[in-house]
Amino acid sequence: MYIIETNQITKNYGKFVAVDHVDMHIKEGSIYGFVGENGSGKTTIMRLLTGLAELTSGSYTMFGVSNKSSDIYKVRNQTAAIVETASLVPTMTARDNILYAEAYIGVKLTEEQRNNLLALVHLENTGKKKVKNFSLGMRQRLAIALCLINEPKLLLLDEPMNGLDPEGIADLRETLVKLNQEKGITILISSHILSELEKIATDYGFILHGKMLEEISSQELVDKCHKSITLKVDNKDEAIKVLESLKLKNFKEYPNNEFRIYDEITINEIVKALDKAKVAITSLNSNDNNVEDYYLNLIKGGY
Repeated sequence: MYIIETNQITKNYGKFVAVDHVDMHIKEGSIYGFVGENGSGKTTIMRLLTGLAELTSGSYTMFGVSNKSSDIYKVRNQTAAIVETASLVPTMTARDNILYAEAYIGVKLTEEQRNNLLALVHLENTGKKKVKNFSLGMRQRLAIALCLINEPKLLLLDEPMNGLDPEGIADLRETLVKLNQEKGITILISSHILSELEKIATDYGFILHGKMLEEISSQELVDKCHKSITLKVDNKDEAIKVLESLKLKNFKEYPNNEFRIYDEITINEIVKALDKAKVAITSLNSNDNNVEDYYLNLIKGGY
């Protein structure tokens, strides 16, 4: 099931097209890494999904409910978001910020629930320390705690790792994985740096100039970036026999007579074996990219 599915959503500001006919699919239970350069449209899409901005055209569903239905306001109660900047009161403690947010939302937590929230984001020992004296990472984690007051099923985070030091990034990653795995919260998290998301994302959407370049699962991305040999042949069945005769165990078959081989073997060995079996190779290349290289090559093609 898709918690969010967009259909050709577009947002224009005058003649400027900020979001250009984007199709997006966010699976329930996933951590969706939304990757794009600054100004690529990530924040605008989050504003559209949270109702902070109106679509120019297109549509979307959230929890299966159309944005054109009056019920969209009800299902948005199952979501929480930090878009652009978090709203914290700097002169208050972490606990007082939670109390303040409770009053604003109209929710009343028990003291145990407040303690659990603070513990979940590793802020249980901040005591009377005011938020203005928190590190950026501590502030980001407190903002997430405030998002969790209404027990959302979906969390949208706009560049939450921006400006954090390595320790702050690691702490935030740990918190998000815990929310996803233990609380079952689906997370849409944007960043302009792929390496920040690589350790936690289950799915990716790559966007450039307001256009979606590609959606891909983390496993598909790993497969594409894994050191491999990709070849296309004219005879799929004969090629399978040849690859099996070479004792290859780690290869995958794709449409259009394409194979991707992950075993340790040279291109020369493969070419000789296929030629001997009179299997013609229509294309052949080796791949030794890392994930960052894959992304950079993808956006180069988008310019």
